[in-house]
Amino acid sequence: MYQVEEFPEVWADACIRESDGRFLFVSLYGRDGSLMQFMAAMQLGNKEGGIQRFHLRGDDGQRHLVEVGGVDRLGKHTGRLPKQNLFGPLGQLWVFDKNLQEPDRANRIGWVLHYSAVSDLVSLNEAQENDLDDRAWQLIKSLSPVALLDHWRAEVLAWCRDKQAVQIMGSDLYPTLGPVKAVRVSLSEHFLDFISDGVRVGRLRLQL
Repeated sequence: MYQVEEFPEVWADACIRESDGRFLFVSLYGRDGSLMQFMAAMQLGNKEGGIQRFHLRGDDGQRHLVEVGGVDRLGKHTGRLPKQNLFGPLGQLWVFDKNLQEPDRANRIGWVLHYSAVSDLVSLNEAQENDLDDRAWQLIKSLSPVALLDHWRAEVLAWCRDKQAVQIMGSDLYPTLGPVKAVRVSLSEHFLDFISDGVRVGRLRLQL
């Protein structure tokens, strides 16, 4: 768990950040009043008592900077932990970029979220990697303006990874925290050229 330094009664168990530090998703726990204060501070921004950024401190003492960004982009989902727990009445709050919910079909950009019990994507077992690949492939097919055949999957996924059209979020500066991972799919005109050229030269066969 990670403690929010600016709001010590609020804790996080997962956070995904963009390359500029702006968060895409954060999972928070705390008393209802503490969570409401935290959300209000984000909405205030530069105003008195507001915040534009906060820090998550892990059990190892390491501090992780999280930028808030524009609050208009954010959605939230609330829940409650069972009353029979060690910490008393606690609420859970997911705050996320609304773009995670629905693909941007006009710009051909979408997201895949993945939960794993391990903290490092490299440590995923084969079944978990296959699940992530399956979901990324389905999103690619959904975003593509041209039909894709399933036996092209390996070649198309390899090209997308190489060109960062399929990109795992997280960097050395802003690593993913906790068990939730995000994959960004972004299909440019170069993707369409790759498909067209592949079919024309026979690299992507129309029949097995």
